Amino acid sequence: GAGIRVVMITGDYLKTAIAIACNVNILQQEDDQDVSAVDCARLRPNDDYLSHCEMDSLTSTVRVFARARPEDKLEIVKSLQRQGHVTAMT
Repeated sequence: GAGIRVVMITGDYLKTAIAIACNVNILQQEDDQDVSAVDCARLRPNDDYLSHCEMDSLTSTVRVFARARPEDKLEIVKSLQRQGHVTAMT
């Protein structure tokens, strides 16, 4: 493949986000949805964002981020960029 990884960041509720991601093949049937899809509240327990190391570990495997705030999107993109990924956001 081209080495492209699609990540969906949405304000939708987690179940809605998972359904959409499955419909457009971002998530596959064999994916563990508890690992591949998360509510963005996990990024900011107690209203503070995870450390860079913890955030990078999470964003390296998750492909669906639900209930995202605008600032969550920026933190996710910054994390992916720290890992050397080229990112684009629409």
